[in-house]
Amino acid sequence: MLRQSLKILFFSILLFFEVGGDVYAQMNKQLANYYKRRAEKYLVKSPYLYEYFTINERGITIYASALHHKRGMPEFFLPWNELSTLKDVFEFTDRNFQYNVYATKGVKPFSEDLIQTIRILKLNHNFIPTTVMKPLSGIRVAIDPGHIASDMKMAKIEGRFIDMTLANGEKINLREGDLTLTTAYVLKDSLEKYGAEVFLTRTSVGNKGASNESYDSWKSKHLPNKLRTHRKLTKKQLLHILYHSPESKIYRDYYLQDDLEIRANKINYFKPDVTVVLHYNADELNVGWQKPSQRNFSMVFVPGSFMRKELATKRDRYDFLRILVSDNTKDSYFLSKFIMEQFVDYLKVPAVNNTNEPRYLKNVAMPLGNGIYARNLRLCRLLNSPLCYGEPLLQDNINELKALNDNDLKTGKISERVIEVANSYFYGILEYVNYQKTKHTP
Repeated sequence: MLRQSLKILFFSILLFFEVGGDVYAQMNKQLANYYKRRAEKYLVKSPYLYEYFTINERGITIYASALHHKRGMPEFFLPWNELSTLKDVFEFTDRNFQYNVYATKGVKPFSEDLIQTIRILKLNHNFIPTTVMKPLSGIRVAIDPGHIASDMKMAKIEGRFIDMTLANGEKINLREGDLTLTTAYVLKDSLEKYGAEVFLTRTSVGNKGASNESYDSWKSKHLPNKLRTHRKLTKKQLLHILYHSPESKIYRDYYLQDDLEIRANKINYFKPDVTVVLHYNADELNVGWQKPSQRNFSMVFVPGSFMRKELATKRDRYDFLRILVSDNTKDSYFLSKFIMEQFVDYLKVPAVNNTNEPRYLKNVAMPLGNGIYARNLRLCRLLNSPLCYGEPLLQDNINELKALNDNDLKTGKISERVIEVANSYFYGILEYVNYQKTKHTP
């Protein structure tokens, strides 16, 4: 009798582990399929990227190169039972901490010290429900007004301007940096009235970026030292850049890279619930922007779409893994979806489509639906929050350039069209917050 009971107990335990094992195997298979689809949807622009990673029932494996992959030498391995811990690392810590975790983990399990640290950080982070009177109360919004130009000289250095005379003699002078900063202030005012805490990466006119230092001041104070620390430059090359390079090249290759890094660091330090990056587009087919364009469309970008050579460094691969795993990626999609709907319905600017999309979208971006694209822009890669990188209209469109022409933040003139653009972001953010509230309502 005892022997029979022990036999029944033994087979019961065996069945339990067999069924349990089947359940876990099925769960792991589902996770593998989900993240494979997510990689294909958001991240893998080039099939060569598959040389750097695998996703299977065991977990996610990252390799430093195709050769390391071939030799079975992983740089990083995440088993599925550690997925929730890594997602928490990406949600509750800063980029430096995250990168250090990626660089030091290797194929080892997460340490108990790390797991305990994440538990403590999670205790200090809660979604704050909004109120009826202040529907954005407790919500932190970062706004990045793209570019810096407040005058035409700087706008031409940036390459973001419209300077033309229409057939009726009307002069059009648009500086994208002025348009975005004005939009940011209007949007900030609306958000704060509804209870949000708002941060702007730049706040001053005078061709100033996130450091609040003008381009000319930066060039005289910092460019020489920056070039001297560039190991690949000879003295002759350094002098050539200082005294003979076009201003546009100096701005693009040196100033802009520093400025974007400062913007990203400030936003990440603020720890926003929502980030919007403000830009105004122009028609790539309208070369030189010397005449109005008849075309007009809107688009938004979210993180993703890595190209063939964009996993070359360990930091690139960390960013790839973060975008693959983090909930910010899907939240960025929904934030951008709600804002994109406002561009179409409120601004009356149609979403770009496959019949009129610019060539660069075909080359570097991945379509996600109705004007939404994944794209590996520097800010998309550096920011650690749900984000929408918006391009609501074409500045050089025949109707838009007239509507935008009376904007000048220095003199306090604000275009009605700029106010409408700010409102479209505002309404989209409200929709997104309502969407998040439904997710967090018991």
